[in-house]
Amino acid sequence: MSEEEANQDPAQATGEEAEDKDQSARTEDPLSDLSELEKIKKELQEEKEKAAQELEEGEEEEDLREVDYLQKLITLCVQFDHHVGMFLMPSYIDCGLKYNHKLADSYMKHLVTIQGFLRLLEKVDGVTREAVTKDCIIRLRNVLQEISKNMVKPLYKEVGLMKKKPKMENLDNFKTNWNERLNEMQQACDFEYQKLDVKALTVN
Repeated sequence: MSEEEANQDPAQATGEEAEDKDQSARTEDPLSDLSELEKIKKELQEEKEKAAQELEEGEEEEDLREVDYLQKLITLCVQFDHHVGMFLMPSYIDCGLKYNHKLADSYMKHLVTIQGFLRLLEKVDGVTREAVTKDCIIRLRNVLQEISKNMVKPLYKEVGLMKKKPKMENLDNFKTNWNERLNEMQQACDFEYQKLDVKALTVN
């Protein structure tokens, strides 16, 4: 050890050592910060990829749900059409009442038209599908109201006035199926867009 080093103030030496350590720490900090930054970036990227995957899966589920919903409405159109042609007409005949074929055909044509619109929507997505689907639901409800008002209620009113009850098998089949489909239609209305009352058309 040189005389200069030996005569150095211990406090000064300690201060220099501390300064050296501090300088060394400052030299290491950027590397530490860079490493931490890379770690954060990696975590963020993983989160981003996970979120993108969840979003994609969610969209697929949404699309499937919309397709199922459209299929439900299409099926209801077909079933109501069937009920008017296959159950309501025989009920009129059983009761000895005149069945208005032109009126019935008009309603059935409307149901088929609504069904056609809904089938087209299977190939469309976004706002257009939502708007047109809502319109189809309202149209379907309106057709059912007309069928109920002009064909179903008059039939049951006449049957209620008859002293001797006619054959009721077709009428009972119509009543059961009509009420079940109305319940499904009500669920479809409540599920998606707005409250549309079709239960009021139920046959008691």
